[in-house]
Amino acid sequence: MRHFQFIQIVEYLKQFKKIDSIYRVEYDTIKIAFDREHSIYINLQKSKSFIYRKEGDEVRSDKLNTPFDQLLSKRIAGGNITKIEVINGDKILRISVETSKSYKIQKASLQLEFTGKHTNGIILDEQNRVLQAIRHITDSISTRVVKVGRVLENPPPPNFEFKSGEKIENIEDFLLDAHQKFESAKLSERKQVEARKVEKKIEVFQKLLDSLNSSEEYQRESDKFKMWGDVLLANLHNIPKWGSKIVLNDFLGEEIEIPRLRGAKNNSHLSKMLYNSSRRFRQKAENLHIERDSLRDKVKFLEKMRDNINSSKTLGELKILTYRGEKRKREKKENEMYEVFWIEGFKVLLGKNERGNLYLLQNAKAKHLWLHLKDRPSTHTIIVTDRSNIPQNVIYESAKLCADFSVSEKGNYLVDYTARRNVKIISGSNVNYINYKTIQVDI
Repeated sequence: MRHFQFIQIVEYLKQFKKIDSIYRVEYDTIKIAFDREHSIYINLQKSKSFIYRKEGDEVRSDKLNTPFDQLLSKRIAGGNITKIEVINGDKILRISVETSKSYKIQKASLQLEFTGKHTNGIILDEQNRVLQAIRHITDSISTRVVKVGRVLENPPPPNFEFKSGEKIENIEDFLLDAHQKFESAKLSERKQVEARKVEKKIEVFQKLLDSLNSSEEYQRESDKFKMWGDVLLANLHNIPKWGSKIVLNDFLGEEIEIPRLRGAKNNSHLSKMLYNSSRRFRQKAENLHIERDSLRDKVKFLEKMRDNINSSKTLGELKILTYRGEKRKREKKENEMYEVFWIEGFKVLLGKNERGNLYLLQNAKAKHLWLHLKDRPSTHTIIVTDRSNIPQNVIYESAKLCADFSVSEKGNYLVDYTARRNVKIISGSNVNYINYKTIQVDI
């Protein structure tokens, strides 16, 4: 954002009288709603900061709740604007407000600094003391300290003249265009990165799937180890105690060579080890279809994830698909059965396969919201909540996830949703449900 553009944008902002709401949609992006109908986004990414507007609402994967975010809500949101000004002729915007809380008027300012590597968002009291900031700066980093409780000093005025430029004919169109250019480039870059991460996981599971032996091979190995154990046990007192291998005749008179397995304490112990190996191969043969189905389910789900990432139309959609929240310990079996998403701070669970769908049904609480495609097979989706009212955009985005991971064709789909208490399991993950509502989503 050029200086002459910044100055014209500030003049545009001076028409507004109130900040109805303000919050961060990402770490370095603040959304400000002015006078109920005008939303402006402030991107404070270092060296790439700019101001923009966009069509539609921004759907957050998770809500930020740091001291900075809490003070944005407490001291800036709902404030009547008393002054909007440029500081030191630089690309620094200060918005001063008054809020009325508990019959007391509080004054504060939000200072937005679009100054390259020093870009920052700072909340100040009426004495210009720092209340909070996105980036705290100590005296060991810079001579200009940004620290809670310290008076914020203005940076020195620029020692050069900014270049002038053309007049922006329509500020709102300019801000919209700025966002479209930014999101188009950023979205393309991030989709490639995220899709490649998923592709690597697909390759790992596909290699495991391709490397699985047939059940007949496992059964042959099981029979071989059992035969070795039987022959060894029948000749236990006629063979030497030491040696790397044992040569004997099997029950048909054929000469066989039995390896002395590492760790065998004696011949009797070796026979037990051979029987254990036989049992393990037999179990593998019996359970091979389970392992193969599990790997196929993982590959299928990841392929769907990759396709949904590649078809994301906005950064918000992409972040919902790729954001996993703070790292947490999860049991391996749960991680294999369902995926966790975050929408506006709500935890959304989506079954990866039939077992995952059943697990979610059996473990969801009565108040949790259950979603499913109307009148057709689909993944089961759960919004984890104790609230009776869930924001409509959270329901919509959750329903969209349900459809995205259930069908391959683009189009409009109907998704039913109701509290888990209204869903009755019939058999497996087949259910009947009552008292539901229906929402239409476009994928």
